[in-house]
Amino acid sequence: MRILLVEDNIVNQSLVIAVLGKGAHDIVLAADGKEALAAFQSQSFDLILMDVQMPVMDGLEATMAIRTAEKISGQHVPIVAMTAHAMKGDREHCIQAGMDDYLTKPLDLSALRAIVRKWAEQSIPANPDVPV
Repeated sequence: MRILLVEDNIVNQSLVIAVLGKGAHDIVLAADGKEALAAFQSQSFDLILMDVQMPVMDGLEATMAIRTAEKISGQHVPIVAMTAHAMKGDREHCIQAGMDDYLTKPLDLSALRAIVRKWAEQSIPANPDVPV
């Protein structure tokens, strides 16, 4: 998969790249929402892992801008929130902003792998000629 990782924390960047890079995923890095929006507008991605709290433009603002652009293109890229916000209602707030899924920080590496696998499987088009 081609994944846009939007994360301002260098330790989290390194961790995600180390874990997902081993799975032969192509990872593109953006340090804030403004960089993420620019990358989204100039490149194609299968999945976006979006930190929620970042300088310049936060993940919620970036997600809403991406969803607005998608209304014009007709495309939809899954966006997974990555946040330390784990209080009641935080997941729903991210979903309302247009995110498709949610991971809490500190990141659980098995949960990260499972989320990427889930969205990778959903992006594979069904082939009616292949038996189930």
